[in-house]
Amino acid sequence: MESLTCGHVAPAAGRACRHLLSAPEAPYSLFFTGQGDERHLVCEDCERAEEPAARADSSLCLACLRAREGRPFGLISLHGKPEARTRRTSLRFEHRDHPRPELEGTTPRAITPMGAEPRSRWLAVDARGGLLQLDLDAGTTTRLGALPPDSVQLDADLELHVSACGGFAAVANRYGSRGVVIALGTGAVTMKLERGDYHETRCVFPLAFFEDGGHARLVHGTRWNRLDISDPATGALLTPRDDEPPGEDTAPAHALDYFHCGLTVSPDGQWLADDGWVWHPVGVLTTLSLRRWLHENVWESEDGPSRRQLRDIPYFWDGPCCFVDARTLAVWGLGSNPDRLLDAALLFDVESGALLRWFPGPRGALRADGRFLLASAVEGGTQVWDWETGERLHEEPGLVPTSWHPAARCLLTVRDDGSLRESRLVQPEPGSGGP
Repeated sequence: MESLTCGHVAPAAGRACRHLLSAPEAPYSLFFTGQGDERHLVCEDCERAEEPAARADSSLCLACLRAREGRPFGLISLHGKPEARTRRTSLRFEHRDHPRPELEGTTPRAITPMGAEPRSRWLAVDARGGLLQLDLDAGTTTRLGALPPDSVQLDADLELHVSACGGFAAVANRYGSRGVVIALGTGAVTMKLERGDYHETRCVFPLAFFEDGGHARLVHGTRWNRLDISDPATGALLTPRDDEPPGEDTAPAHALDYFHCGLTVSPDGQWLADDGWVWHPVGVLTTLSLRRWLHENVWESEDGPSRRQLRDIPYFWDGPCCFVDARTLAVWGLGSNPDRLLDAALLFDVESGALLRWFPGPRGALRADGRFLLASAVEGGTQVWDWETGERLHEEPGLVPTSWHPAARCLLTVRDDGSLRESRLVQPEPGSGGP
């Protein structure tokens, strides 16, 4: 095997113009050849030349290709489309229907998984603001309380989150300014949520539960540019900090010009992803350490050392993402033009902020099921991907679920008539030829 232009003895994984070899930090464009996901990288000057793809005359190994692609901030444009890779398997979805007479003729305003046990339990907000526990394994429905009058607008989209212990629910209008926290054991309101009314209609209400030392904690927006952590049992603020006055010629210390949006917590409760935006506007996906914020640095969410910016895209934020393991965040969409994002999954290490790799194909809402990435969209239904190899393993047209229960490992679809359908991915037995 001969040495590649990049200097390594390895199979060629792609090509680049010679300028990117001498200036690996330079902005670049991707040209797809139409052969699988093969692509060439060229700099700005080469992109403007005649036959720009032909300027990619230097061969790269996989490690060097990924190192140059590991800078999503430097990606200028995409040309052509890659082909998604597939692998035949015996994977399939098994479905189970649940008629719910108590929901007949109505659609829950919101529904989300309840508890960290592998049991198909869900919390729903009904059309009148009632909080219903739906235990699909037992076939029971239990009323746990109700939202106080005027606490949220029931005719608008809701954000509904439940703590891992199943003891608390946080409910807010997705594009509103108010919400509440309910103790599900008693139905009592333990917190009132308020994030202000500055461009709140442009951002998903920031809400996420996590556990710390066996106790439930809630991250929530308290201003357009501020997050806090509170104890949902008492409402006690756990991240108190006062705004510092500006200097004569300087902005206030820790000032953050960032609109917090939808939040995603890692499975172990260690990391927080925040898909917010800044003026003009540009969506900026960030991550930070929850443990460091709670126990070491009260300003961690503003400018702490664990805070990382993963990518930025003008006019695009609150996009699909999910953690596929404790430190790896899968994010939809490759590119820098919000109108021409490529259907793809980007895998980031949240501790370093580095783009580890990406693969083409996934689109829509993303959920993780062990080594599988589930991508669901109205067009195409649900596809199952091996996020380690980037191969599509199965697709189920028409399956567009409402919610995902990671502990019970099942998708839930709420139908217009109020009935529910569970869908579980069934893996083949060892030795059957599947993955």
